[in-house]
Amino acid sequence: MKLKIYGCLFLAVLGCVSGCQSNERTPVEKKSASVTSTKPTTSPSAEDYNNSGTVYQRAGRLQEAVSAYQQAIALKPTLVEAHHNLGTVYVMQGKLIEAIAAYKRVAQLRPDMAEAYVDLGRAYGFAGQLDEAIAEYQKALTRDDTLPHAHYGIGVAYRHKGVFPEAITAFEKAIGFQPDFPEALMQLGYVYRDTEQFTEALEAFTTITQIYPKSAQAYHELGVCHTNQGTYPEAIKAFERALQLSPDSAETRNMLRVAQARISR
Repeated sequence: MKLKIYGCLFLAVLGCVSGCQSNERTPVEKKSASVTSTKPTTSPSAEDYNNSGTVYQRAGRLQEAVSAYQQAIALKPTLVEAHHNLGTVYVMQGKLIEAIAAYKRVAQLRPDMAEAYVDLGRAYGFAGQLDEAIAEYQKALTRDDTLPHAHYGIGVAYRHKGVFPEAITAFEKAIGFQPDFPEALMQLGYVYRDTEQFTEALEAFTTITQIYPKSAQAYHELGVCHTNQGTYPEAIKAFERALQLSPDSAETRNMLRVAQARISR
């Protein structure tokens, strides 16, 4: 869901109101010197509070963002954007029960919105409720079966459940709809690696390095696969490239030493 941000507008509105209260000058009429005219102030709307919450969220002031979104919802309970944003902040805070409740409200308000179920599925996944996550992702796909992140989420859930054929199918669908999807390619590579399908794993990790040549993790995984296949010169090259990109990786440095020791035998 792409939400428009008007946080600066909200702050400007507040500043304007404050300025009017402190700087407003009322003409004094000679006939009624004690009577002054006042300008009515406008209270912030639900949209204003939502926009303010977005500003707080971007600034990392998460609790203030939560308060702003809650004020927006109190003023306008049907404001979908505020419920969605509140759920996102709860995820950032690790408050997954609250996040699930917020995203459920989004789905109730917009049952046709496929992305709402993707968000809900992701929250369930973070909470370790994998079956519930899969169910929500599948609801998303009944509304739009081309959503890469829904297929990806299903793949991640199945991978953690140890159901690898279904995970592979889901990741391949995600990549089919979005070929430059590095997380899906990485997860697909992990599944192939974990099931000792090293040729397929090498293909997935190599594709990542072609699309994102600065991915140290992809080069590290290439090195792991080559090490498992006994192709140590290729493993050494991959680990060395990974260390060029991420010099502080102790794991990659240790794996490089292993490959070097084995090739010297």
